[in-house]
Amino acid sequence: MSKDTERSTDLALQADPLDPLKKRLKLQQILLLGLMVTCVLALLTAGTTLAMLLSDNKELVAIELAESEQEQQITEQMAFFTSQLEALMARSEALGIELTDLSEQVAAADVNDQRNVIIRVQRILIRQEKDYRNFLTTLENGMYNFHMMVPHSRSWWEEYKQDLVETAELSEARENYVVNLRNN
Repeated sequence: MSKDTERSTDLALQADPLDPLKKRLKLQQILLLGLMVTCVLALLTAGTTLAMLLSDNKELVAIELAESEQEQQITEQMAFFTSQLEALMARSEALGIELTDLSEQVAAADVNDQRNVIIRVQRILIRQEKDYRNFLTTLENGMYNFHMMVPHSRSWWEEYKQDLVETAELSEARENYVVNLRNN
């Protein structure tokens, strides 16, 4: 037994130096496995981030492309509208010159044409009748306010108002007469 005990002691002594190494090796394997999992997770995160950046970049490029196309369209439209404006300004200037020529011709014909003089007199008469009715309305309002300030003035106010209404009706009849003359 002594040999068996020696052998088991020798074996125990020989097994002892390997046990700490095995434990260290196991610990390092676990540590390496943890590091490997961490690296895989970091690579997955980096890949996902890179994919997101690339997809966002594609969207940004598409947006920038669309904006540049819009800017080009706006520039083309501005050039078109500018040319249209210049054409309209030239046309307006030509029409202004033509209008000046026509107004000079009309002025010359207007002075010489007796009918045009009659038409102008009719317009003046119509305008005078309208102004006269405006004056009567103002007079009526003023007299109404005066009547409200004077006690016991109801009877003369009603008579005065009736005279103003009749005068306004006569003015309107004169205006209609002048308008009918112009139409004939």
